[in-house]
Order: sequence, then structure tokens, then C-alpha cells
Amino acid sequence: MGTTLDHYSLKKSVTMKKLMLLAGLYCLQPALHAAAWVRTDVDFVAPINATDRAKAHFNENYAEAEDAVWFALPDKTIYCIFHQGRKVNRVFYNSHGYWLYTLIGYPASGLHKDIKTLVQDNFKGYHITYVNEIRSDLDEPVYMINIENEVYGKVIRVAGEDIDIKEDFEKE
Repeated sequence: MGTTLDHYSLKKSVTMKKLMLLAGLYCLQPALHAAAWVRTDVDFVAPINATDRAKAHFNENYAEAEDAVWFALPDKTIYCIFHQGRKVNRVFYNSHGYWLYTLIGYPASGLHKDIKTLVQDNFKGYHITYVNEIRSDLDEPVYMINIENEVYGKVIRVAGEDIDIKEDFEKE
């Protein structure tokens, strides 16, 4: 009976030690989170809110823009409009201020010769009236191009060598 009691006491002692160790570690945990916060260089440079982050990106990538006007949409998307000659640029940011895409609108005269040739070869008798170029994380821009002839109009999407008709309508 004595050995059983000793074994039981030893087991109880080890269990108590484990519990005390876990309790001590548990109490240490809040102290780790309460440590003093030290600011880094990133904290001083990083914008505080979405608008500041978007403006920092814009200033870094579109420093030549002189007539930039900022807007916020109801879904908290932020965008900026500015002009470069005959081009109208719209730069879109998500609700956190991170760049989504840039939309550049311009007349047919601003379209790259290779894209213009591709469109003219596939749509004989049509002429290009307006171009919206979409730049995003994709390797190549995507073009939404308005074309028309005397009777019909189309909106086509050009991505690389691929062409899709997105809208086809009869002119009035």
C-alpha cells in the first residue's frame, strides 16, 4: 500500500509541476504582447489610409500628371483622372488604396500601328472611332475598341492576337 501511495504522490507532484509551468507560461503571454512598440522606417513611410496609399502610388508612377482630380465611388473604389495630350487617363485603386488598373482613352490616331492593322485586317470596311486601353497586372494591355461603318457599330476586345466582339449594333 505504501508503494501505491508513493507512486500516486509522485504522479500528482509531476502533474502539479506541469500545471504550474503552463500557468506561468500563460501569464507570460500577455506580457509579450504588451512589450513596447518600436517604430521602423517602414512605419514612417507607409501611408496611413487608403487615400494616402493610392496618392503615394500615383505620385510615384504618374509624376508628370498636372491636372489630376480624385474621386471616390460608393463602393469605396478610388480613382484619379488626368490628361496627357489627347489621352484621358483614369487610374483605379481598391478600397485599401492598392492599384487595380489604369484605363486610357484616346482617338484612333493614338493606337499602336500593329493593333490598328490587326483590327483593319479583321474588320474590312470599318474604321476605328475610339480606343480604351486597359493596363493591369497582365503582361499586355487589353484594348476595347469602337469601330463603325455607315450602318453598323461594334465594340471589340483585343488582347494580344485574340479579338472578341463585345457589342454589335445598328446605327440610327
